[in-house]
Amino acid sequence: MTNLTYDEIPYESLAYADTHPNKLATLATLFGLTPPAVKTSRILELGCGDGTNLIAIAQTLPQAQCWGVDASIKQIQAGQNQAKQLGLFNINFTQLHLSEIDESLGIFDYIVAHGLYSWITPALQDTLLRLCQQLLAPQGIVYISYNVYPGWHMENVVRDLMRYHTQQLPQVPFEISMKQAKGIINFIAHLRQQGNTAFDLLLQEKMQLFKIATDNYLYHDFLELDNHPVYFHQFIQNATQHQLAYVTDIEFRHYLMLSFPDQVVEALEELFQGDFFRQEQYLDFFYNRTLRRSLLCHQTVPVQRNLHWENITQCYIANASQPVNSNFFQTRAGETITVKQPLTQLAMAYLAAHYPRSLPFEELFQYAYQQHSTTEPNLPTLRANFAQELLHLYCLEAIEFHIELPAFVTTLNSYPTASPLARYMVSQGQQPVINLRCEFIYLDEVATALLPHLNGQKDKSTLLIVLKNLVKQRKIKLAPQEDIKLVLEKTLFELLQNALLMA
Repeated sequence: MTNLTYDEIPYESLAYADTHPNKLATLATLFGLTPPAVKTSRILELGCGDGTNLIAIAQTLPQAQCWGVDASIKQIQAGQNQAKQLGLFNINFTQLHLSEIDESLGIFDYIVAHGLYSWITPALQDTLLRLCQQLLAPQGIVYISYNVYPGWHMENVVRDLMRYHTQQLPQVPFEISMKQAKGIINFIAHLRQQGNTAFDLLLQEKMQLFKIATDNYLYHDFLELDNHPVYFHQFIQNATQHQLAYVTDIEFRHYLMLSFPDQVVEALEELFQGDFFRQEQYLDFFYNRTLRRSLLCHQTVPVQRNLHWENITQCYIANASQPVNSNFFQTRAGETITVKQPLTQLAMAYLAAHYPRSLPFEELFQYAYQQHSTTEPNLPTLRANFAQELLHLYCLEAIEFHIELPAFVTTLNSYPTASPLARYMVSQGQQPVINLRCEFIYLDEVATALLPHLNGQKDKSTLLIVLKNLVKQRKIKLAPQEDIKLVLEKTLFELLQNALLMA
């Protein structure tokens, strides 16, 4: 098993919305940085696999220059072929090992290394960080994901068991080894199914994972030779040695301790002793964290450790949360959050009604101010309170911030155009498809059949004829009472809301 390579067992490539430069630039801005302009940026993905993630990014940033590097020639060729079929000329794929990369690639504004750091030797981890420092623009941002302790101590029990079991086998095909590896976990999980210890719960969780995850994914997560989780403080020490500074984590909400009672926060702050990195490490223990997705910058760039409301005034704001009543909203995750201030309530309701549209902060504030008759004479105070509550809602993951407008359209035009990547995926029979937010979206039967025809050359009347023909050809089924015009409008609107339509 240890001789198998990424050429023989390609890692399952996906799109990761949190690696998009717009997300990285937005977070950097909130922490006081001035990141490079996203639309015209140079983007590098190290360990890009077959390029799925970078292609999803590249189609949303036609003026950017995207470079993908991977050690697997088969993966690189797959990325090159797909980019060519999609007509993406702002993306380049190069087959190189980390040790072969040098400054001849140029300088990059955004560098992404997802699922790479933990799966290479410690020596190559140093190489990766050195390259990030050398190839990063002065105000640039690096994204690195990595497995962390203490959570991975438990994960390693499962990994060690699977590796030990398969190493006892003679040389057998990959599929048989994976069947055996999953089998030993299922066997022990069934024996312990009445238990309720942390280990028992972990085994039950893995049994469910094995039902849906591909063998390729499971092999690289549990049987790969190199898997080197670290503690957060160890990662920071290594990054510091390579002149890189920590900015934030993609998931920083829990680390703000918003859900803790005041007395708990006070007790924790005494434990942290005002040391930000000490706080981050202790909270990793508290949450038993298994994964971090960290943003880094050059050490010469100052980072604000406390979030300031002034920084969000540069952002566009969107809201996918749905109003329950005037001061309660339900997030996409199903969490009900409270909105206290009348101006913020008005802004949230407006954004929810027009999602996925984003409004600049100033425009949103002026809208809410004009809609509400307030006796507050101090406009700067009102504006500051408005911004502070929006920042709080963002930290609760109730609303979205974007430093630049996303690529998708928010109103239907005369000739709807679907994302080229989504159309390509549908033509290949792939579900779910990737939208212009780099998210995976499942399409219903009608949307799946209609999507390939949304090439920007057909207006609604032509699309209506297309839809009628699809029904006649029995490629889609509609109930006898359904109005086909309404079906078309509903489908186009859903594609719009799911960020699948572009200008």
